[in-house]
Amino acid sequence: MDIGGVNKKKPRKVKKAQQSRRPVRQKKSDRLLHGDKQPDQIMSDFALAPLDRLALDMDRKWGIDMLPELVSPETAVKYGSAMSKLNAAIRENDPAMVRERAEICMRGLVAMDKEAEASGAQRASTDVWEVDVDGEVYGIMRDGRSWQTVKEQRPDLELVTLREVGIALQYWHQNRMVKSVKETFPDADFITTNKSLDDEIPF
Repeated sequence: MDIGGVNKKKPRKVKKAQQSRRPVRQKKSDRLLHGDKQPDQIMSDFALAPLDRLALDMDRKWGIDMLPELVSPETAVKYGSAMSKLNAAIRENDPAMVRERAEICMRGLVAMDKEAEASGAQRASTDVWEVDVDGEVYGIMRDGRSWQTVKEQRPDLELVTLREVGIALQYWHQNRMVKSVKETFPDADFITTNKSLDDEIPF
């Protein structure tokens, strides 16, 4: 859903709203950035490549890290166990075990994807509400976990989540309260304290 004007400004760099918790390749074969890595570390990193791609596809389809939330607890626990064993293999720098565990996790993702579809789960929403504020155009995402897909579709927008909008409104209301008090009591000072104010009442 698009509401508002068209942004003619250059695209801004958008801060990623969320990061997936899956093991991500570190490109350890890059000699500039990882010139001191051992062969086992490089092989383990490459063994993660197919899993990384599949996990990214699932994130784009369902939302970042949403898939385990769309299946039964039993299935989610099994996938969590597989991921923990994969992480252990990565820490051990065991390429053969990393490959084996990565393949298991890939089968887990495919199984969860099928289960989510069979249950009628809704995919990540890519709805965006556009708001033009004095020439500044913002894209308010209905579902912040779909930011990758939304950004690919609308690279011209500065994306914000509904939570960020809520925080901005909260801050705005707080500042309005401060301004109102200052206008009523010009000499008033504001203090911030973590202590409870339990002064004795003198009457």
